[in-house]
Amino acid sequence: MKGHIQKRGKKSWRLKFDLPPDVTTRMRRTRYLTVQGTKKDAETKLAEVLTAVNQKTFVNASRTTFGEFANQWLETSAAANVSPKTLERYGDLLRKQLLPTFEFIRIQDISGQDIELLYVQLGKTGRHDGKGGLSPRTVRHVHVLLGQIMRSAVRKSLISVNPMSMVENAPKFEEKEIEVLDEQQLNTLLRSLKGTMLYMPSLLAASTGMRRGEVLALRWRDIDFGTLKLTVAQSIEETRAGLRFKEPKTKSGRRQIALPESVVRALAEHKRDQAERRIALGLGRDENGLVFTTFDGRPRVPRNFTREFTKAVAATELPQITFHGLRHTHITHLLKAGVPVKVVSERAGHANISITLQTYAHVMPGMQEDAAALIEQSLKAAFED
Repeated sequence: MKGHIQKRGKKSWRLKFDLPPDVTTRMRRTRYLTVQGTKKDAETKLAEVLTAVNQKTFVNASRTTFGEFANQWLETSAAANVSPKTLERYGDLLRKQLLPTFEFIRIQDISGQDIELLYVQLGKTGRHDGKGGLSPRTVRHVHVLLGQIMRSAVRKSLISVNPMSMVENAPKFEEKEIEVLDEQQLNTLLRSLKGTMLYMPSLLAASTGMRRGEVLALRWRDIDFGTLKLTVAQSIEETRAGLRFKEPKTKSGRRQIALPESVVRALAEHKRDQAERRIALGLGRDENGLVFTTFDGRPRVPRNFTREFTKAVAATELPQITFHGLRHTHITHLLKAGVPVKVVSERAGHANISITLQTYAHVMPGMQEDAAALIEQSLKAAFED
């Protein structure tokens, strides 16, 4: 790294030097410092600065507070890279959990110990309704968000060392065991929903593994009745601004799923019923072309849909499965049936196979025994000889 010295006054010098390019934008980052004294003083300071830059320990002398930087990060970096729904969640965590403690503290002054004390406090008295602490899962979400903000501060040269690296007791939580239905329970649930507006969305989720947002955003043009396939092209999410359709987050999220013939027949019947209902209600052409709508043709609100589904399941004696549990049920049944993990992963829209393996590792032990039984059968003749 090189720098330059420019005289500005009788005993004033301006130092000009570059930092390494930003890791995300790869753009050049030029910095300036003013030094009072002789030219030799300026040369000495420039040498110190360049050494710090090369050793990656240089930070701008700044009075920037955590609140100033975090709000700026939320409005720029986060807003450009996450969905509006995620941005809302980040904003809530920042305002409710991080700013009350760190807002007016210089970001350079926050230590790993400060962060650990925050986690302890949130776990004891973090709820804003005064009813105790936050769940370990929520504290973990705070930890992840704070990590993103601090990594950005390092990239902006506001801090030289990320205090998150000094946190010895990062919050952890145990994932709840995934609730799934066996085949008999699934059939019982679907029979109980037949005749309601929950039946077809549930049937589709259970037979494809689609997520709630993907099911409710499905359009008739996405279904090919000839090839018995559908395309997952978008999802619906609910924000404070209203409902929003969005494309899948990853390339693997946009996918084709082969459908059972019985499900295709049910979809065709549902399409006829939907068209007849629109005519009976005097509704015009459906501009959205959605497969699943309210009775009067509007898009289904995800939160209301979940509430209806939960209430319907509660009326049965079945395990109290969530709608997302139908996705888990579908994937679990495929794995137990011996469908290759790669096929299951593609059908689920996972970014890679490792996600499928990690999420459904509990299904694998039984598959190991099944594999051993198949090998035993294939080697039976050799042992007899």
